[in-house]
Amino acid sequence: MENEKEITEIMLGMVYEKAKKIYAENLVDHGINPRNYGIMNHPDGYGKITGS
Repeated sequence: MENEKEITEIMLGMVYEKAKKIYAENLVDHGINPRNYGIMNHPDGYGKITGS
């Protein structure tokens, strides 16, 4: 189990380094540390999903 955790950490590090070369730093940071998500306490609108 510990070996799997180490492998996961290594792979995530590799993905992070590759992403930093392709995308802006703030975009990578937002992907790793997401913000502005969750339930809105008092929404004042609605959305509708359409399509197939």
